Amino acid sequence: MQVIFDGIFVTVVGSMAAALTTGSFVPQLVRALRTKRMHDVSPYLMALFASGTSLWLAYGIFRDDWVIIGANATGTALNLALLYLKYRYRRSS
Repeated sequence: MQVIFDGIFVTVVGSMAAALTTGSFVPQLVRALRTKRMHDVSPYLMALFASGTSLWLAYGIFRDDWVIIGANATGTALNLALLYLKYRYRRSS
C-alpha cells in the first residue's frame, strides 16, 4: 500500500491540485478580456499571488519537480496577464 502513495497516486493528486489551482484564474482572465472591466479585482491580490507563484516556481526548479514548475510558471503568467489587464483597462480619472 505504501508504494501506491509514494508513486503514481501522489503524482496524480499533485497534478490535479496544480491544475485546479492554476486554472482557477482562467475564468477571471476570460471575463476581463470579454468585458474589458477589471475595476472589482484587487491588484494587490494579483501581485501577491504572482510573487508567491514565482517563489514556488523557483522552489520547483531547485527540486527539479516538473509538476510544481509547470503549475507555477502557468500561474505566474496568468496572474501577470491579469495584472497587465488591470492597468490596461483602468478607469481614467
